[in-house]
Parts: sequence; structure tokens; C-alpha cells
Amino acid sequence: MSDDKSELKKINRKKKTGALIVAIVICSLLILFLSFLLFALFHVGLNAALPLLLIYAASVTCSIIGTVVVLVQRFKEIDKGEENEASKY
Repeated sequence: MSDDKSELKKINRKKKTGALIVAIVICSLLILFLSFLLFALFHVGLNAALPLLLIYAASVTCSIIGTVVVLVQRFKEIDKGEENEASKY
């Protein structure tokens, strides 16, 4: 019985690791894009492009927050054993 539990923990750990790696890659790319936007924002000055760059920066920041929230939800699904929840439909 303990062998089954340890096997399940290994499988869950692999699933969590995969989700974490994908989230780290996505957040890293978004942070890189955000840094370019903020660099451009500080060098633009007060002209017509400033509001557009602020909107882009806000949307990228919201995307990063959303990615972290989805990652936490995914971890909870894996812990509950609902990792293949969508395959039912």
C-alpha cells in the first residue's frame, strides 16, 4: 500500500514540476517583455505613446499575476487527484 502512495507522489511531483517549469518560462518571458516596455516608458517622455505603453505594462503585469493564480489552482487539482478533469468531456 505504501508503494502505491509513493508511486502516486512521484507522479504528482512530476506533474507539478512540469506545470511549474511552464509557469516559470511564461513569467520569465513576460517579465522580459515588461522590462523592455518599462525601459521604453522611461525614455519616451510625455507624448502620445505614454498611455499606450502604460496599458501594455498593466496588461503584462496582470498576465503574470494570472499565470501564478492558475499555477496555484493546478497544484490544488493535482493534490485532489483531478488532474485529468477535462478529459471527461
